[in-house]
Amino acid sequence: MSKLSIDINQRIPLDVLEVALNSFLSGNYSNEYVIEQLRLEFDGENRLKKALRIVNKIIIKSPIKEFLIQNKDEILIALKKKEERNLILVALLNSSFPFSYFVLKTFGKYFSVQDEINSEIIKRAISNIYGGNRATENGIYSVVPMFLEANIFKRPTTGIYNFENKLNISSDISKKLYIQSFLLNNGLKDIEEFHYRDPYFYFITF
Repeated sequence: MSKLSIDINQRIPLDVLEVALNSFLSGNYSNEYVIEQLRLEFDGENRLKKALRIVNKIIIKSPIKEFLIQNKDEILIALKKKEERNLILVALLNSSFPFSYFVLKTFGKYFSVQDEINSEIIKRAISNIYGGNRATENGIYSVVPMFLEANIFKRPTTGIYNFENKLNISSDISKKLYIQSFLLNNGLKDIEEFHYRDPYFYFITF
């Protein structure tokens, strides 16, 4: 990984990201509208500002913004199905935040050998790369709930995560967006067959 900035310290509800993405693809994006949506979830101007920055980075400042615009019609259709929506939003999250990508890849690494893992194992593995500090812990507590909301894996009890089924993804555009997030985080231009063995792809079937 070329960059070890965490840069995310707040969970963003997927419903808010979906509304933001829809408005961006429809040409109606505005900070005021996004703030309205965030007010339904958060109190306090400081938290709202932090949340808005994260949403803007994921949507209007996305490193794959041009890809989104070029494929907007297909994406808008795919967003109507919940599992497709979830994968698209996670792909956008991971495209904008390498830390989030690394966390999900770490989960994939451990789930590929066991169906149930302890949160301390994940925390230790991530701390080995990003440092065992408060920022790392806050980052984990910000992105993991978004993965849970996306039903990528589950948390049956505090401190325990388990994996049941791969996401049922039928839309090509959803998979392409997820692939784009992988390519971006690895400095690659094209996907090769062997890349699909990477733990990042453990959660979906190609």
